[in-house]
Amino acid sequence: MSATGRHIARVVLLGSAIATGPVQAQLPLTIEELLVEQRTLKLQTAFTYHNSDSAGPATAGFAAGLSPVRRQQQMRASAVSSRVRYGLRRNLEVSASATQARIEWHAADGSGGDDQYILALGANWLVSADGRTPALMLTAAVNVVETSWLQPGERYHGRTARLGAHMYRAIDPVVLSLAVSQEWRLSRDFAGGTLEPGNVLTLRPQVNFAVNQRVTLSGGVSWQRRAGDRFDGAAISVSSHQTGLSLGLGLLAGERSTVFLDTQISTSGDRSANLSLEWLYRF
Repeated sequence: MSATGRHIARVVLLGSAIATGPVQAQLPLTIEELLVEQRTLKLQTAFTYHNSDSAGPATAGFAAGLSPVRRQQQMRASAVSSRVRYGLRRNLEVSASATQARIEWHAADGSGGDDQYILALGANWLVSADGRTPALMLTAAVNVVETSWLQPGERYHGRTARLGAHMYRAIDPVVLSLAVSQEWRLSRDFAGGTLEPGNVLTLRPQVNFAVNQRVTLSGGVSWQRRAGDRFDGAAISVSSHQTGLSLGLGLLAGERSTVFLDTQISTSGDRSANLSLEWLYRF
């Protein structure tokens, strides 16, 4: 493997820093807020902080027969995301989002990091309301322009896309939900070669409990599978699985404002924690 390939492999072995795509919709205090009302504009802004520790081989040549040396590695990421949502119809909304993230990694033999940016377009479609069957909402989004903290000077267009399904059942005062999403990461030019990032599949069942009209508590678990990455056709990381536990709080802060606080802690895979603060404002 080339020196560039070894460098990429070492960084990839640090693991996923953070899901720095568009702001992910929380279950609101009222189910109707999953979609913006027709001809209504809503602003959704979030700050997210992620920290993870992992132990991986210090050399990418392990696959070639070298003895593995375990070392501790840490990655931190902070991201600010803003999304504008507009209701075209009662069951259809479109959105545009912008994300700026700062990612840094530290290990015994060095450190590094940089910023990355994402501009994305998306849509939500409420296929069926909660009735005889659980409600079903489909989501789709594509990164129109994105950069990578691994190569900040390079721009990629339409190389990442997401599809998801969100099912929920309201049993007052409890809401049961299941979110399923698949993210496709297409190949892209990188450091004189071709990088093929692994696709990501995520499952997240969740329970929301309305304490009163202003406060909602939420809890759930998550399961994620990330396929291995490849550089110039050679594997530089293996597929990985991770599970986590999430706890959250929703607060109706005003007639037009809702605030969400959410934390996620890994229960398997790399040791990691994720904290996000989100604010929704309806104009």
